[in-house]
Amino acid sequence: MEYRLRASQKGRDQVVEDDAVIEPQLADYWPRTPQLGDADILVLSRFAYLRRRGNDMVLESPRAGALFRICDARIASAVAMLATPQQLKKLRRQDGFPGVELLALLVDCQILFKIDAAGDNGLRPTEGDDNLVLWDFHDLLFHTRSTQGRHANPLGGVYPYAGAIPPLPAVRPRWPGKRINLGKFSAPHPQAISPLTELLRDRHSTREFDDHLPITLAEIAHFLDATARVLSRSSGAVDLGDGGPIVEYTKRPYPSAGAEYEIELYLAVGQCEGLGRGFYHYDAGEHALVPIGASAQELKALLAGAELAMGARAAPQILLTIAARFGRVSWKYSSLAYALILKDVGVLMQTFYLMTTEMKLGGCAIGITNIDLFAKMTATEFHVEGPVGQFAMGRGMKSSATD
Repeated sequence: MEYRLRASQKGRDQVVEDDAVIEPQLADYWPRTPQLGDADILVLSRFAYLRRRGNDMVLESPRAGALFRICDARIASAVAMLATPQQLKKLRRQDGFPGVELLALLVDCQILFKIDAAGDNGLRPTEGDDNLVLWDFHDLLFHTRSTQGRHANPLGGVYPYAGAIPPLPAVRPRWPGKRINLGKFSAPHPQAISPLTELLRDRHSTREFDDHLPITLAEIAHFLDATARVLSRSSGAVDLGDGGPIVEYTKRPYPSAGAEYEIELYLAVGQCEGLGRGFYHYDAGEHALVPIGASAQELKALLAGAELAMGARAAPQILLTIAARFGRVSWKYSSLAYALILKDVGVLMQTFYLMTTEMKLGGCAIGITNIDLFAKMTATEFHVEGPVGQFAMGRGMKSSATD
């Protein structure tokens, strides 16, 4: 559903043109116009951006519940003026004033926000909470646009360029030059292959699980103990030249950028012997599961999303949501914080694959997560802690090993 915004209705014989068209990006978005007074000072969010989409100009933000298709160029000029704080009563006197209703809609979507005093320039510390301060523009945009829940764009394996560009080959074409054949150096006798090498070669994705023989709580405990629990703790001062704060660190079975270990694990349990159906947080420090009071409908939606993403015939027995406490990484790293988090997700998924293979269980990495659903289930703001990956696991069907 789209909402069309018009400054005024024209005569019956005249063409009625939109000033802007509102396109919801959240399933439960509803346009609201908070009260604005002449004394209010407004400024553009640092997460807002104006871009071309086809033949349209759109104004959007990763924080917004909707994007605005700008149909009148004067609105774009008015929005650009709000790069610096502007008092509403002064904006009213400007040519091309877009109207209070549009400004209120933009405030509701957090594309604009109010500041308290004329001396406040609306810079990073002013907008939002402390956790939002830690986000760079490109990181928050990448997080929201590469996951489900906060945009209405196509997502997943839709083959958008199938008719325009041929698929790339599975193996890169050879570089010219003389080859050095490594086969004679790296092909030992089959009996000499190490257990780790054999484990790596046996790794595969399993998308169908044996619901007549579900995974057990003891197996989950062993899996988490081997892959994710805190093994030790330490602390140290940050070297900033003139002293710095004390930072806590942990050691866990998988590597993490800067030893930050920002990853948190949440288990959506569909079927498990010894553990009730529900949603749980894994406390890696205490090696314990803590139930979270998510609704049965939300749990069903989470498991159904994984089923759809895998192209499976049933939901997985266990769905691990890999979430990140984003500020743990962005407090230290600039410009590459989100990229580092995704690298940590990659190594953790490989760790999961190797462990499920060793335990004769089935596992499957899932690339799509719904950050809005997770926020509702955990009552946590999406920019504070949110999903960056998923991994389905359980006892696989003997004939369903697929990669």
